[in-house]
Amino acid sequence: MYPLIRKILFLLDAEKAHYVSMNGLKAICSIPGMPSILCKIFQPQEKGLEKNVCGLHFKNPIGLGAGFDKNACYLKELDILGFGFVEIGTVTPLPQQGNDKPRLFRLPADQALINRMGFNNDGAKAIRERLEEWKGQGTK
Repeated sequence: MYPLIRKILFLLDAEKAHYVSMNGLKAICSIPGMPSILCKIFQPQEKGLEKNVCGLHFKNPIGLGAGFDKNACYLKELDILGFGFVEIGTVTPLPQQGNDKPRLFRLPADQALINRMGFNNDGAKAIRERLEEWKGQGTK
């Protein structure tokens, strides 16, 4: 199934494909019962993966690097996928658009991307509100 989904997503520019994928995951996770099913599929089953580092507790050492969810819009969904932590990325004091599009480029032969996003984000106030709401809901 992945080869078909990949072909479809590669019809879109890389940035659009990212948002289509993540909004699709958000929609799937809004279906009653789906978060539990996805947790069973994606949450690490190995015991003893929890880590405490510098006073911070991580449910496992597998994290997602900065910028994937730069506006903290998909924290619940990324938690359901089993990440032990998510670094949201650069947040600026005020919202900013970032560089002109296109600004994310695929290198299929190298299985890589070139990111020239330019710190586009919704600004500190909006992102802080999302983080506080997410923290208040707990996880899963």
